[in-house]
Amino acid sequence: MRHPIFYTGCAIVQQTWCSARQSLTRPRYVFTAAEALEELPRDSARPNQADDENDASNRKSGYDRSEADDGNAAFSQLPLSPLMDPKLQNARNRYKTPEPEPSREPSEFQKRLSKNPYASALATPVRSCAITGVRLPNQFLIDFGLAPHPKTGKPWQMPRLALDSNVIIPGEAASSTQTPQLPTTTSSNTDPGALSPTRNPARAVAGSYIISQRSAMKFMSDIKRRSYLQMVPHRWKLDTRFKTDNIVWREDMDDFVLDLMRRKVQRLLGYLSSRPAGYITACHNYEDVQKKHQPGAVLWLGNRIGDELETAKEVPPPPYAMVKYRSASNIPVYNLPMLLGPDFLDQLRSSSKFFGGALAVIKQKRNTLESLMHLWKLMGYLASDADTGK
Repeated sequence: MRHPIFYTGCAIVQQTWCSARQSLTRPRYVFTAAEALEELPRDSARPNQADDENDASNRKSGYDRSEADDGNAAFSQLPLSPLMDPKLQNARNRYKTPEPEPSREPSEFQKRLSKNPYASALATPVRSCAITGVRLPNQFLIDFGLAPHPKTGKPWQMPRLALDSNVIIPGEAASSTQTPQLPTTTSSNTDPGALSPTRNPARAVAGSYIISQRSAMKFMSDIKRRSYLQMVPHRWKLDTRFKTDNIVWREDMDDFVLDLMRRKVQRLLGYLSSRPAGYITACHNYEDVQKKHQPGAVLWLGNRIGDELETAKEVPPPPYAMVKYRSASNIPVYNLPMLLGPDFLDQLRSSSKFFGGALAVIKQKRNTLESLMHLWKLMGYLASDADTGK
């Protein structure tokens, strides 16, 4: 029996298998088209009746099957080349096509969001607290670095606010009347595990974050030395520039951080009051606040100058106090005598006439964003502490 039959041009190639006894080769025979048709069964050579009926119906509708079967139908059945696939081309050019430039004109919502201090605080990078392990935006944390002692050269753990402001002498209490400078030289008799002085030593070492609460600073000052070393970041333990056992934590760190934060707020408010744009305006009462445009916060100054009888009847606002503004939003009220203390408050009052009354209003502008964020952070630092009037 001859099988299978392969059509090659006008000839047919037939392959016949022989038994293993006769031959191990596969003889091939070439036949003409006429001889091949004779070999085919008569039923297979006869056209199908169903195909004839379909062709007749297609001719009536104006569709010629022969034209479609010539080349277009065969071409449509071939697989599409990957080089011509539009999906592949789009995937390849996806990262090569330059992105459209953002609109230079921000929307009204983007303008309001850029001036919102709470949205800006939540948009800061998230970091983990070394004490509680809570992950928060770093606006609600205090960043610490290392600074060398001017005499011994030992690494002292200090807040970056002091190192960036260049207002720290390790081992000495901070004063509100003078601004100490960060030393840049060390004595010759330093310890072998001392930290070498740099221009800004805090930026040379990865930071450590602690939640911005005064009670957390007191907790770090009261724990044992062994427990403190366990909270030291692992990156500091791998650093060969200093020994971890030599790191020193200030015993008065809670007061030191409070003094730095008060100094920062007092400088920011004094700067805003000196600008001619009118970022800070004085108010007589809370009804006068409703007449102000774009208020961001209300500053309660407490005692009025030369009017002790009137101020004795006033009740200071508690932490996180709010005042209603035109029945649309709430504005925070900051108790400056509690936040700044008597020394910094006297300096603020003497710096500008806007702080001579009972109330003052800060506008919610892009230039006042940093001041509003530091005021909220300072209030959070003292809100959980029982001794808030210190």
